[in-house]
Amino acid sequence: MKRFILTMVAVLTLASAANAMSYKSARDQAFFLTDKMAYELGLSDDQYNAVYEINMDYIMCLDVYDDIFGTFWTRRNNELRYVLTAAQYQYYMQLEYFYRPVSWQNKKFVFSIYNRYPKDRFYRAAPPGYQVYKGSNRYFDHSAYNGRTFGAPTEKSQPKPGTGGMQPGMSTSKSQPGSRIMPGMTKKQAVNQGKQRMKSQPGR
Repeated sequence: MKRFILTMVAVLTLASAANAMSYKSARDQAFFLTDKMAYELGLSDDQYNAVYEINMDYIMCLDVYDDIFGTFWTRRNNELRYVLTAAQYQYYMQLEYFYRPVSWQNKKFVFSIYNRYPKDRFYRAAPPGYQVYKGSNRYFDHSAYNGRTFGAPTEKSQPKPGTGGMQPGMSTSKSQPGSRIMPGMTKKQAVNQGKQRMKSQPGR
């Protein structure tokens, strides 16, 4: 009986590990999602880094289907309330691909943001957290963001909810009638820019 119980525990552990997001994958998913949130919500640099950490914590906690809208999702929303302005938070909740960024298809986690933006299109340099943050804030009972102040949001140039972003099939290089041409860079360029900024800012 004891051996059977140990075997079942091992099987369940392996099943969970099969769905769990690796650190590298979680980091890349959090970066892509946060970059688009920074673009559409007009995040300041301080907000951008904090939102990256919050997204990273949430994604690293995804093991099974129930985690998508469970405790970790609720905590993500609560943490974002401390970081975003009231106007930004209201805007965020209107955007399904930000508010509910993960779904479950064919026994896999799927990120809806890829239905809106090209895979290798970034608008901001990688935040400092991309290089150094390992997801430690998710282990705390208290919020790492409550009581902190964040820089003023940047001016937004994007259209209203539901009308902007890079839709599938839109041009990214040539101007076409009716197309929305988005600026941007590759992931490699965004990461390199982030590294350069860290080097130029003592204390990072």
